[in-house]
Amino acid sequence: MKHIYKLGVLTLTISVSLAWVLNCTSFNKVQPPPQLANFDNFNIITSEWVAADQWVATSVFGLPARACEMNQYRLTNDLLEKSQLYVYSKIGDNIRPLPFTTNTSTAEIRYDYTVPKSSQLRIVTIGLKGKFTPAEEQKYRYVLIPNSLAKKIPVNMGNYDEVKWAFHLND
Repeated sequence: MKHIYKLGVLTLTISVSLAWVLNCTSFNKVQPPPQLANFDNFNIITSEWVAADQWVATSVFGLPARACEMNQYRLTNDLLEKSQLYVYSKIGDNIRPLPFTTNTSTAEIRYDYTVPKSSQLRIVTIGLKGKFTPAEEQKYRYVLIPNSLAKKIPVNMGNYDEVKWAFHLND
């Protein structure tokens, strides 16, 4: 009887351990975000990657800054009132949603944007601490999604890879 009991406990222990291992490895694989084939991507407005190459020195709250204004005829006041605007920065191979802050051993720099008037996108870099030397060769892209769609989409808009996949964007 003791042998049957020990065999049962051993079998149960092995089964639980095996189930735990399978659960931790094969069942929790990260799936790519769903492509939004059912959504009307026609209403989503995107820009190409635009180089920010004409910077003007300025200041923001007394901090050193640079601003680059990009004319974007599709960013009308009417569309901006009815939509969510997402702006992405590409510096080297890194793509991030704006706003964001970078920290290095010598500086802390904030990257942000505003839309001061219709058809204009202003990119701003602000030196928060240390030596203010913004990155070179910066590119920016925006995605404009109607409010009605923005509330429904199961996409993390802070993750450019998900956005690119979901809305079939080309780089």
